[in-house]
Amino acid sequence: MNGETLQRIVGEIVSRLQRRAQSTATLSVTQLRDADCPALFCQHASLRILLVDLPLLGQLADAETDDAAARKIHDALAFGIRVQLSLHSQLLPVIPVKKLARLPLVFTDEHGLPLVLHAGSVLSYRDVALLSRGRVVVHRKCIVTAMARDAANARNIQLIKQE
Repeated sequence: MNGETLQRIVGEIVSRLQRRAQSTATLSVTQLRDADCPALFCQHASLRILLVDLPLLGQLADAETDDAAARKIHDALAFGIRVQLSLHSQLLPVIPVKKLARLPLVFTDEHGLPLVLHAGSVLSYRDVALLSRGRVVVHRKCIVTAMARDAANARNIQLIKQE
């Protein structure tokens, strides 16, 4: 193999890796269950799952892999794929915040606004100072400081306290 051929092969590999790094697959939960994961993970660096339901969130939080979708999300995380879950706003008061906050997942609402799941016992100014918009979901026993509340209001960040 001469130098030109080798350089062309390396250039093609670099080009494919750069395309993969910029590629995101957007799937519904049903499409994810039916998806061919090895092919999906080879072609995309990010995975976006639309409108995840509460049972699937519970399985993810408890590290259960009975459901094919939960198993495939855990596989994606194991492969280093960035996973973003889109949640319906009505689910926010009842999701398992503490368990889900530990997972390396990105959350958005149905409109694409960022969701931050705060698992700590106190929400302080530091927790909302770097956020620009979206929602912060805290569990029902979390204490929200006055400065955090003021900073959230100033930045149009909606605080959602679970029931």
